Amino acid sequence: MILYTPLAWDDIFPAPEDAAPVWERIIDGRLCLVRQSPDGTPRLERLLSTDPADYLNPAFQPNRLLF
Repeated sequence: MILYTPLAWDDIFPAPEDAAPVWERIIDGRLCLVRQSPDGTPRLERLLSTDPADYLNPAFQPNRLLF
């Protein structure tokens, strides 16, 4: 996507101010980004892996509750 505008990137796409911080966690031997949901439970934000098969595993589905 190309935007032809004199505005800064942050003016067009502001970062959410109330977003919870993201932590790196090892889950089943894979590096994941975890964010705490508003109700206090941790949720899987993102999987960081070079193995394509990891992304097909339902255990690493984004927004999955972690216990």
